Amino acid sequence: MLKSFSIIAGIIGLSLNAHAELYRYVDDNGVTVLDDRVPSGFVKHGYEVLDNHGRVRQTIPAARSPEELEADRAAHAAQERQLENDTTLLRLYSSVPDLERAKARQLNQIQILIETTHTNISDLQVQREALQGRAATQERAGRAVDEMILRELAEVDAEIARLERLISAKQLEMEEVKSRFAVSRARLEVLLGS
Repeated sequence: MLKSFSIIAGIIGLSLNAHAELYRYVDDNGVTVLDDRVPSGFVKHGYEVLDNHGRVRQTIPAARSPEELEADRAAHAAQERQLENDTTLLRLYSSVPDLERAKARQLNQIQILIETTHTNISDLQVQREALQGRAATQERAGRAVDEMILRELAEVDAEIARLERLISAKQLEMEEVKSRFAVSRARLEVLLGS
């Protein structure tokens, strides 16, 4: 009898509030609950607002987790960087041939530096041979090689090694320039609709 009374009271309560909104949410046990309010502890999980006929009027999504919020921020930052890069690319190059000319100029400058460095190494090798000749002359004369000649030989060897490292670095730079311009060209083609 008491059970029937609570059901009837519930129906009367619902009919009195027929014009009021109802909320549907899932509780901690995974049970779907229909109520005239959403407890604050469940709001963050999302809920639905129903009309007096039980139809969904609005769906309130679950709150984003800190990881999801961070992923959103990272995605937004990536979009901002892409927009900035696109703007710069369009400001620098009006067409793909324009970009190719810029690439050729940059590669040419690096190539000139490499060739100049090879020339400097050749000059240093001539200087080294002259120093070795002077050292050999002193040794043939039965004298110890002058300390200044040995120091100059060491300096020339160090400079040749430095210049060889520079050439290697510039050759790597040329590959990086080619790669960077390939990426820029592909993006420019997309932006220009080529």
